[in-house]
Amino acid sequence: MTRLLIVTPAFNEVAVLPDFLDAVLALRQQQAATLDVRVLVVDDGSADGTMEVLRRAVAAHPGAVAYLSLAANAGHQAALIAGLCHAGDWPDAIVTMDADLEHPMSVVGRLVEVWRATGAIVVHAIRRPAHELPLIKRWPSALFYRTTAALTGLSLATGQADFRLWDAHVLRGVAGYLPHVGSLRVFAAWLPGPKESVTYEQHVRPDRHSRFTFRKNIELAAISIIRFSHVPLQIIGGLGAVGLLFSLSYGGFIAWETWRGNTVPGWSSTVLTVMTMGCLQLLALGVLANYLQRLVFARHLPPWVVRSSRLDGLR
Repeated sequence: MTRLLIVTPAFNEVAVLPDFLDAVLALRQQQAATLDVRVLVVDDGSADGTMEVLRRAVAAHPGAVAYLSLAANAGHQAALIAGLCHAGDWPDAIVTMDADLEHPMSVVGRLVEVWRATGAIVVHAIRRPAHELPLIKRWPSALFYRTTAALTGLSLATGQADFRLWDAHVLRGVAGYLPHVGSLRVFAAWLPGPKESVTYEQHVRPDRHSRFTFRKNIELAAISIIRFSHVPLQIIGGLGAVGLLFSLSYGGFIAWETWRGNTVPGWSSTVLTVMTMGCLQLLALGVLANYLQRLVFARHLPPWVVRSSRLDGLR
């Protein structure tokens, strides 16, 4: 029997979390012959009644429901990664998904089937965007995937999100690296090994409120590019080379005009040169500062702090 753990983050999800847990328990009952399904919910510093729901669920279904409570809101990706890091040695496969019911529970069985049939280390669930979702909500996501894929050279399909199955043995092999990956979406694309995918229709709740704003998409893209790409550093080198060629060419022009006696003290050319080179230097320093901050200075800080947990069924 395959031991399957569902890991989901929850931030102020008191309205939908009971329905999500009911769906997991229904899947557990339906697949009882071939799957032992358990769920680990990571409370991401919720300020509503999310923890009360989880405590009641653990008391009512010991061994099937577990929770990890973070001391403060660490963010969607950090909460998911915290769940993966606390999954323990119990599962054979892990499915990451959201608790807002937009990831259909019926797809979980298909993910497991593909994993069993192919031996893939990751099976992506690719959503087809809902027609009722406005373009203004869809294009930041598409921009994130295209920009990140272009700069990292990784294969990222629009609609991957964080709904996927992971081979738990593979994840345990890279457990020490997980807290610093930044983006699970890009890490899944980077992870060496065979990958498969299934598609599903996105279902948008009428009261949907996406927490992945344009600003957060930009932040996630920046983290992904910095951790998985050296292209920005190459761009800096290219800009530096262009600036050097410009300086040499302009210096040659000045020397020629000086030899001909045509030089006139010029304020504009001096200012233009100083501004151009200054901007290139500031751009380079800014990108390098981001790399240093994210890869050196902040890498030893914990991405999350655990307040409490009930992980009885995962040991």
